[in-house]
Amino acid sequence: MSPVRRLAAGALAAAVVILATALPASAHDELVQSTPAADERLESPPEAISLVFSGDLITLGDSAMGAVVLVVDGSGRDWASGAPEVNGNTVTVGVEPGMPAAGYQVRWQVVSQDGHPIAGLVPFTVGDADPLVTQKTGSARPDVDEGLAEQTADETEGSLRALLVGAGGAVLAAGAFLFYTIIRRRRATAAASDEDASETPQ
Repeated sequence: MSPVRRLAAGALAAAVVILATALPASAHDELVQSTPAADERLESPPEAISLVFSGDLITLGDSAMGAVVLVVDGSGRDWASGAPEVNGNTVTVGVEPGMPAAGYQVRWQVVSQDGHPIAGLVPFTVGDADPLVTQKTGSARPDVDEGLAEQTADETEGSLRALLVGAGGAVLAAGAFLFYTIIRRRRATAAASDEDASETPQ
């Protein structure tokens, strides 16, 4: 196999190892349970909203750092009462009394245990009202949506940068190994030649 092919094969093998070990660690947490459940129809308004995730969320001391939970109706009013509380993998927030029969959305954002923000929504309905249907664009909190979009863009850019750095490191490592192997073989060949020459009868 030529040196160029050995270099390419080594770089490919190193890149595969790097990606195989890095991908599981970068997996984000997911919402696994909510109260109310998605698309649930309630006879009476809830007193609180509960969200359970697949892993413990990041907080800063007693502060629910990065946690945002909104309970919005069709007019954009937020019915969440107070700041959300994070306890391990569970987020809870109270709901203001007097919610009328209507469709609602729980819009949430938290910081996953891998340090990345994740977000989503949970629709539910109170009474015999129609479910809340919103456009994909537009929000009761544009500032939150814009922040999520910026964070997603930064996260994507960071992932690409990490991939490029990892691939570059793999190529450099493979190249260094190949250079070491070639030098070692040349030294071994030279030593063998000197030994043969010394053993040749004069």
